[in-house]
Amino acid sequence: MRIVLYLSVVMAMTLSACGPPEASPQPEIQYGRDVCVQCGMIANEAKFAAAYRHDGADFIFDDLGDLVVYARTNSVDLDTAQTWVHDFETEEWIDGRVAHFVATTSVATPMGHGIVAFRDATRAQDFADSLGGQVVDWETLMALPMDDGRVGMNGDTRVEMRMNE
Repeated sequence: MRIVLYLSVVMAMTLSACGPPEASPQPEIQYGRDVCVQCGMIANEAKFAAAYRHDGADFIFDDLGDLVVYARTNSVDLDTAQTWVHDFETEEWIDGRVAHFVATTSVATPMGHGIVAFRDATRAQDFADSLGGQVVDWETLMALPMDDGRVGMNGDTRVEMRMNE
């Protein structure tokens, strides 16, 4: 009987080790208290905030664009499984692997980057269409041109035009 119990426990442990890796829990931001690692401003609004985790440490940003600028200027290769953004409408955390980003000059984000995220692609496209913005994926987001320390749609030029400059 003990052998059967022992084998059952070993089998359960082995099978659980074969499953997909669990997503890390999202970081907790203390709004009105935590400081953005890029600009030094206090993170006040969830709908604009972003974060990534590296070696167990959370890096908090008050503006999604600051996350992009920080990663690029510090040569940080962001792991999308360890990067989170907030849905602009619901303020829920979104895993960086599934977010849809909207670059627009029509939304005043804390540092003026004009980038917001959505969980749902249709909502992102509808939002972009309503404001003359553009939906971009993670790779495009990370490659957006920087102008005077800002990334995103700075001015009226569409992203694909600026990407070809």
